[in-house]
Amino acid sequence: MKILIVNGDCLQVNSSANLCHLAYIRGLVDSGHTIDVLSADGRSYKLDPAMQLPEGVENYTYYGVSLYEKLSLKKTAASNTAPVPVAPAPQTREKTSLLGTAIGKAKRLLLNCYGPYGIYATFIRKAKKFRSHKHYDYVISLATPPSSHLLTHKLLKKGRIHAEQWIQIWEDPWCVDIHGLNAKKSVFKAEKRLLTYAQKVCYVSPLTLRNQQKLFPESAHKMYWQPLPYYYKDEAPVAVPQKPTVYGYFGDYVPASRNLEPFYTAAKETGITLNICGTPHTLFPSTENITIYPRLPLNKLKPLEDKTNVLVFLCNRAGGQIPGKIYQYSATEKTVLFIMDGTEDEQEVLYDFFAPFKRFVFCQNTVESISAAIKRIEKGDLGDVENKPLDAFNPIKTIQNILNPS
Repeated sequence: MKILIVNGDCLQVNSSANLCHLAYIRGLVDSGHTIDVLSADGRSYKLDPAMQLPEGVENYTYYGVSLYEKLSLKKTAASNTAPVPVAPAPQTREKTSLLGTAIGKAKRLLLNCYGPYGIYATFIRKAKKFRSHKHYDYVISLATPPSSHLLTHKLLKKGRIHAEQWIQIWEDPWCVDIHGLNAKKSVFKAEKRLLTYAQKVCYVSPLTLRNQQKLFPESAHKMYWQPLPYYYKDEAPVAVPQKPTVYGYFGDYVPASRNLEPFYTAAKETGITLNICGTPHTLFPSTENITIYPRLPLNKLKPLEDKTNVLVFLCNRAGGQIPGKIYQYSATEKTVLFIMDGTEDEQEVLYDFFAPFKRFVFCQNTVESISAAIKRIEKGDLGDVENKPLDAFNPIKTIQNILNPS
């Protein structure tokens, strides 16, 4: 089949969303489909050379970087990939704080000038000029960002692309992720309208599906969910036995969405060797046994992952979204510490889905529960957990289920 993928980001920028986007595309290519991609030009971004589209994919790009993004890129460029020292120099902290505050204020002022589609409105204005004379079996729009769906609607409405079916994939719900009453009103209307246009709407969490069907009942009949695919199968050998055991948390941990503090405290108290890599990398200081890194490109992250015995996965505080790292970790032969968070109901739904795989060591997001789980891991007391790669989240299987939901 011929399939067009629409995404408002540059796919060569290292982010968890883009890793999933590339996995979707890889699954389609490996399934034998012919794939075109419409995405953002990356000339202003710091690109990760490991983030590459599969061979044979035709990629059409448009440049649409906003002033807000340019400020963000300037701030990002100032960071480095070195570990965070135990005690940063006072002068360094002061300069970083002043620069960050100034850029932050300018960004907030600019952000207020954009509509519900935010900074991606610039890209939409440029990319809506795209035209293809091919007749696609499917057009699949990937959000994040939600502007991918709006762009797809504009292209279909104007006859600039032609497709038998349109599938929207929402990795994150839109309205419920935006804070502020005025923003929620405008975004709710925009999201409600977008959902009515597509033939199928796919979410990546059973909790998100349930919440979205309640929020938008007029489109509930076309909604379903599929787990994210893993983006590569880690076949690196695991050093067993390895002393000390090396733990690794590789992902963002902004306090508003993920509470990493209990794990960090438990790691200090139990004395485990730990690498933390993600943002905000200045939240916790490094210690003798804990090394803090900022977000790293894949070629620098891979060596850290390779020497890790225990991969640490942390659920979101609330909302039911499932961070995509869990699917990647399931494709390894390493122990996975699964830290539960969220409401009791949310935890129950997620546990009921993941526990039957007998792949993860579960605990609650408290210092006591995490410490107990660490001690079990150190003793090798994993119960019925088997450290074997799961095939359930293979990109080919995932994308086939998205195209043909049961």
